Amino acid sequence: MHLDQKFLQKKLDKALKLIKINKLTEAKTNLKYLIQNDQTKTIGLLYSGIIEIKKKNFNLAKDYFNEILSINLNDEGANLNLGLIYFQENNYDKSGKYLTKVLSINPKNINSNYHLGLINYKLKNYQSAINFFNNCIALNKNFAYPHINLGHIFLETKNFIQAITHYSQAIKLDNFDYRSEFNLGRCFLSLLDFENGFKFYESRKKFEFEDEFEKIKSKHTCKLWNGENLDNKTILILSEQGIGDIIQFFRYLFWLNDKYQVKIIFYVEKKLVHLFKNSAFNIISDLKFIEKIDYYQHLLSLPGIAFSKDQILKNNENYIKVDPENNDKWKIYLKKFKKPIIALNWQGSKNYIHDSMRSIPLKYFEEIIKDEKYDFISLQKNIGSEEIYFNYFENYIHDLSTLIDNDGDAFKDTISILNNIDLLITSDTAIAHLAGTMNIKTFLLLNYNPEWRWHIEIKKKCFYPHLKIIQEDKPNQWFELIKKTKIEINKEFFN
Repeated sequence: MHLDQKFLQKKLDKALKLIKINKLTEAKTNLKYLIQNDQTKTIGLLYSGIIEIKKKNFNLAKDYFNEILSINLNDEGANLNLGLIYFQENNYDKSGKYLTKVLSINPKNINSNYHLGLINYKLKNYQSAINFFNNCIALNKNFAYPHINLGHIFLETKNFIQAITHYSQAIKLDNFDYRSEFNLGRCFLSLLDFENGFKFYESRKKFEFEDEFEKIKSKHTCKLWNGENLDNKTILILSEQGIGDIIQFFRYLFWLNDKYQVKIIFYVEKKLVHLFKNSAFNIISDLKFIEKIDYYQHLLSLPGIAFSKDQILKNNENYIKVDPENNDKWKIYLKKFKKPIIALNWQGSKNYIHDSMRSIPLKYFEEIIKDEKYDFISLQKNIGSEEIYFNYFENYIHDLSTLIDNDGDAFKDTISILNNIDLLITSDTAIAHLAGTMNIKTFLLLNYNPEWRWHIEIKKKCFYPHLKIIQEDKPNQWFELIKKTKIEINKEFFN
């Protein structure tokens, strides 16, 4: 079919304008004219496929791009878009094949370099990822995202100085990149540079808490507290982040209380209220019951303020009280075990973005739990306990998941159990902080490059006096870590 070139150009121009304003059906109607003409068929198919990507009709989009490749296997746009579709579908093998083809056609295709960098990053092929991201920077020195991802790679591999360099460059290119500022804080804290670490760690508020700030300020005439004298004042402290963070850093309320004549209100979700109720503070789970406050602040800002004012990292404060009745119940229950009782906890929340770097699949524990010198119990609740049965370990580890913490108060039974065992072995979960706070003898199993607070604990031993860290010597060495742990267990009980 032969159509006038001016007519076809007008149809293409109109289609592109309609795509820009998201009038996709009308745009596609205009592209039909291009597809019917041999000279413009490829570009018509290309933009029709792009429209289907926008509509998330990925299979239909693939059909358009594959039709282009049936005409010309070396079409850059079709190969690129197929690579991007398969990337979105997490099919990294197919995505990589098409994106690599793009680079054989045009080595300077920055989109292909960038996504090949992402694929290799996700697959932990770090050196290849670094090479692709560096290609992107060479092609466009103002492209911030390669710097962000290089920051992530170097942070994950414990090259904190290089991570700082790339996060800093990303921030120069984008002044609103608050997540890179936050990651700078994590790097500096891991290096024990507390001044810079706590300063940049505050950037989390710029992308996590804005609505909450506004809600509080709209209802109360109060200020964000940054170290002012609190004598005869009332301050609201807002819990934040994970349960482990809340349990660990609640200790800073005691620092506040010792430093000032101040009324402290602590806001936390309802299921955690009972953990803190024996303290001298007003513990609430609903902000509507607040009558008057002078200041407010988030919990994880307190360590930075305390360090700025007093140059301290607050030591452990055992504020968790064991319920006598519940404790007696579990004491009787655990009497049936005649050997030293070791509690295990291996799986944290799977919603945590870096869970694969901290949770340890139970299969790796086989050499430990089959040691007949000990009785093993599981403290997993909701998730993780299924691994006992998948691995046929039910004869070696006692599953308590259906018996514990069923009444809405988090860790109520776990607290009593911890109080009656000989040792806890745990990955980096909230239970590590619970046991650490209670001064329970604990082995904490960590990967090669753990979360920033554990870098501080390894070097400063300032958080939990009865917690022993056992850490990987190299990344992805869980088997070797368990071997080290077995040696430490035997030392603990038979030295």
